[in-house]
Amino acid sequence: MQRLDTPELLDEHDAPAEDVERSLRDLQRFNRYYGGMRVYRKMVRRVIPSAARNPLVIDLGAGTADLVDSLGGRGVAVDWNIRHLAYRPTRAFRVVADARRLPFRDNAADAVTSSHFFHHFTPEENVDILEESLRVARTGVAFTDTQRHAVPLLVTLLLRWLHLVGRITAFDAPASVRRGYTTPEARAIAQRAGARRVVVENYFPYRWAILMWK
Repeated sequence: MQRLDTPELLDEHDAPAEDVERSLRDLQRFNRYYGGMRVYRKMVRRVIPSAARNPLVIDLGAGTADLVDSLGGRGVAVDWNIRHLAYRPTRAFRVVADARRLPFRDNAADAVTSSHFFHHFTPEENVDILEESLRVARTGVAFTDTQRHAVPLLVTLLLRWLHLVGRITAFDAPASVRRGYTTPEARAIAQRAGARRVVVENYFPYRWAILMWK
């Protein structure tokens, strides 16, 4: 399946508030019940040493910050859309910023993470984001996203046909799968970012993770 870079409705600043809130609830439900939170927490544990005390994690494209909040420690939720960050109160400190030009000093956090964010960018932009994330992280970087594959595409189409998601999610979910990267593509991009060590591995169901150490 060829990658199709189709813009998503949730990225638009003028989307109706009711539709945006329904889509954010859909994303929270996907994270909780379809593996997103489990994979996120597992990969963060991989890149932060177990001896680290009260580590700080910066999460890019954080949306409602439910993933970084689930870690239970110090977190910074970064998103370019203030409406997503303002959707609900969060434990994490919220920052509106571009992931390609992060407003943090070198080695500002123990780890920089993202989930279901990589597919929004071209390979060249993702290399820039990974390099910027490595600059900000003291220990490592952990990114995860859905694989571009027929099975998750069919699942998202089924959710749309059964009217189990909101209007924005019904369009964006299939579009995000089509925009996604395969595991070999993600590995090729990660290897260009200049980390000391890079691991790209698969997680159930149909997810990959990029783990990078400085």
